[in-house]
Amino acid sequence: AISALLLLLSSCTSLPSKETPIVAETPSHKVEAPDESRFVKTSARLAGSGETYPIWRTRSAGKLVLLLHPINGLSPRLLHFALEMETWGYRVYLPSLYGDPVLGKPAYGFDRGLAMIKVLKKDDRWNPVQTDTVGPIVEEVAGLARWVSAREGGRRIAVMGYSLTGILPLAIFDEPSVQVAILGQPATPALRLHEIAGRIPQSQEKREALSMSEEDLDSVVRAMKRDSRKRIFGFHYVHDPMASIERFDVLNERLAENGLGNRFRAYVMERPGEEFVGERPWGVGNETEEKRKLLTPHSTYGANTNEEDQEWFRSQLKQARGSGSF
Repeated sequence: AISALLLLLSSCTSLPSKETPIVAETPSHKVEAPDESRFVKTSARLAGSGETYPIWRTRSAGKLVLLLHPINGLSPRLLHFALEMETWGYRVYLPSLYGDPVLGKPAYGFDRGLAMIKVLKKDDRWNPVQTDTVGPIVEEVAGLARWVSAREGGRRIAVMGYSLTGILPLAIFDEPSVQVAILGQPATPALRLHEIAGRIPQSQEKREALSMSEEDLDSVVRAMKRDSRKRIFGFHYVHDPMASIERFDVLNERLAENGLGNRFRAYVMERPGEEFVGERPWGVGNETEEKRKLLTPHSTYGANTNEEDQEWFRSQLKQARGSGSF
């Protein structure tokens, strides 16, 4: 049940009381949302489901990115990240997958953690504890990708997710409009409360699960074979307590056995002496001093309170853009 789901996907370092929701930043790292006028607000009505999603996009022209929010929502840090990407030459679209308003608050700048579990429990589009799907939200995100591409004259896009949405770019990778999938520490199937609190490892099945069925993974392989421009990038910590990096091993193995191993590259932080990345052809590694806490290190490029680590992850992302990969 989703009520057992998580303390999910936050940067806090300790368990809260029952009255205190987890948020994306501790008070010492609290930031304000940028002025909303720096974005254009619109909405997308999806033909398949009839659902309407509010969307904010950066104002400048550029290569197209669909940036998916984690469980916290469209937090101030995520909005600032979108504006930073705008300076790199991107036009960034940010949908609120929760709608607008959220729990009576505006979606723009919304930043809640545990409170969203109640929303997810009531929303049958999400099923983040399953091993073979994240739920019907996958089709909704695919519809959003098609909508962005169509709105921009059929141009191809990159799709970025992290944490709760980290695997969704891969799950929709068979969409012709999606050229690049960027997977930020995919955290589904999600840890349950007792696993987090007791630091109990997930089963091997769940550590290696990509929240996709075998048929869906086959669709990804077929799409990549049809289209040589498709690329997958990953971002992770080796010792992420919320998300297993073994999922990248599984993904690479599936791609490599189909002659596609060179189309996946991941950027990974590991502790000194860990020597995890050096043994993996898909990995580019760097060392971090961030210690393993109850919920961190988790966020990579998105809302990382370790500014040094975040700068490295973002520099790798920017470098990939400079290489012409997306």
